[in-house]
Amino acid sequence: MSGPSLRIANVGAEERPEALEPPELPAATQVARLWERLLGAGGAWDWLPGPEVAAAWLNTSAVERAASEAGKPLFGAPAAVVARVHDKAFAHDVASREGLVPACLRDCITVFDPYALRDAATGGDALESAVGDWPAWARARFTLKPRLGSSGRGRVAGADGAIDRPQREGALPRLAARAGAVAEPWLDRTEDLSVQLLVEPGGSIRLLGSLSLQVDGSGLYRGHCGLVDARGRVSSGSRFDEAVRDAAVAVALAAASEGYLGPCGVDAFAFHGPDGTETLRPVVELNARFTLGTIALSEVRRALATVRGPAGIAPGELRGFRFRLEPGATDPEDPLDLALGPAGVPPLARLTFSRSDAPPPPDPSP
Repeated sequence: MSGPSLRIANVGAEERPEALEPPELPAATQVARLWERLLGAGGAWDWLPGPEVAAAWLNTSAVERAASEAGKPLFGAPAAVVARVHDKAFAHDVASREGLVPACLRDCITVFDPYALRDAATGGDALESAVGDWPAWARARFTLKPRLGSSGRGRVAGADGAIDRPQREGALPRLAARAGAVAEPWLDRTEDLSVQLLVEPGGSIRLLGSLSLQVDGSGLYRGHCGLVDARGRVSSGSRFDEAVRDAAVAVALAAASEGYLGPCGVDAFAFHGPDGTETLRPVVELNARFTLGTIALSEVRRALATVRGPAGIAPGELRGFRFRLEPGATDPEDPLDLALGPAGVPPLARLTFSRSDAPPPPDPSP
């Protein structure tokens, strides 16, 4: 908590629901500082909460108590609503209902309630029984991920329809404590995408932008890229852009019908299906909170006035950009290579624009 208002940077609260601060990890601290910068003076969005309102990265019961004790209203939805729609099972239910699950995956995604996993022996048997009904290509490699989780943390890998017995002894009860789990095939992904939205009072949806993600082999976030026009509108540049935007709005509308308010992100990806065809999975999960995508879009909008001229972003033109959480060294002679953060301290992140409609090249994978 910092500043004249109540700002609760509980990054990673999916794993630490009682926490009001980020964990003592460099990346979490960095994200928290970027989030506080997002909410600072001169913010890029007219909907950001002012100092009279308490705000958190993720609304939890602990956050609600802190806001109540401070005598401040809390920005966004009640914690109970957030928990309901932030659950990966919610996004899967919406995708199934809206016909947004690819045909090859319709019988290959299984949701487990917490009680089914509390006992490692019976939970393992239930898992193997469910995965055993999948086609051979799907059960060859699969993952079991917590229904409440972030950045790929807490996932358990399986192969040939099973999880090693010693591994499941600790993993399944731990997943039960995270609202249960979702089992799905481990897919050969070709592209990761996200759509950022705002659910406004009354249930209307504002599309903030769509982005392409750079992640490593384990799904750990490394950056966002996309295209921006002269008015600050951002798109991913993917051939799947319209499809993921439409799907994301459907999920956000479903969340709004449950009482959700505030920013959110819908993740998607394309993958090689069992026949080798590139296939889109337009709904993977709903992040019912602020996200790194929200931050990336904000930084692009904040920088636009400075870079519009050097980048030659005239009406009708698009320019690529890349946002990196791993800032690296910027080029002080390049007005399109920006270090983000207060002057005189190590940068929090890096934002680079192109002079064309191709994003700057990604950093080499570690």
